[in-house]
Amino acid sequence: MLVAEFKSNLGKSSRGGQTLYDHLMDCTRIAYKILTDVRFAPAGYPKSKRDQLLFSTFIHDLGKLDERFQAMLAASRDDQPLPSKRVKHEASTLDFEARLRGNVTEVCAHLEQALGYRFTEAISVEDTLAFAVTHHGLFYLSFEAREEQEVPRVRREWTVFNYGEQRRITLTDLLFEYHPLGGLVIISDLLGSFSYEQGIENTEDLLHRAGSLRELVDLMLGAGVVEAVEGSIWAYDPRTYGLRELLILLGGGLN
Repeated sequence: MLVAEFKSNLGKSSRGGQTLYDHLMDCTRIAYKILTDVRFAPAGYPKSKRDQLLFSTFIHDLGKLDERFQAMLAASRDDQPLPSKRVKHEASTLDFEARLRGNVTEVCAHLEQALGYRFTEAISVEDTLAFAVTHHGLFYLSFEAREEQEVPRVRREWTVFNYGEQRRITLTDLLFEYHPLGGLVIISDLLGSFSYEQGIENTEDLLHRAGSLRELVDLMLGAGVVEAVEGSIWAYDPRTYGLRELLILLGGGLN
């Protein structure tokens, strides 16, 4: 059961560690608040996209189930030397594709009970995987021909031709397809992580102060959200993520 796996694995290494489930639920509750507030989500925004975005937010860190990534988090939490092998959890997402496909109904039922939300539309596993792969702005999902089958692959260099590529889903595709909420997974993830790092029980203050999604992004840029999140990541992966630039990109596409 995917929900049970989330509960038994780490999502954060700081402040004594946070379970993956608790992080994902923090983010999903934020996404739910945004999706049900007319300041952020247009009244006529399709129910199918609302369902997909809420589901995808809960699944976005699926790749953190990777044992190598869990070892990184555990070492960081326990102040031990980091493993020599470092992995990006987004790049591990497809390792758990089959598990996701077998648990869509379970996840929807769990979120319905936790949030009081009713899923009525079909969930796209492809889009769910794409949101997970792209949510730090580093990777995209490529679909490539292998032995007469179309196989998904996680790719990083979008200017490079991948042999047999038939199509791809990039962050840009998601931003257009789900506009103006295509960046919801990213925003919810950053706010959920920020709240945890700062020991904030909820993000109501930022949400109440924003009159639109663009204003929310601007408030996040000025509130130290990116710096707090990157500081946590650097404890186990001291590489550049460019989260501020990613947030600026999201804001630039909003009125």
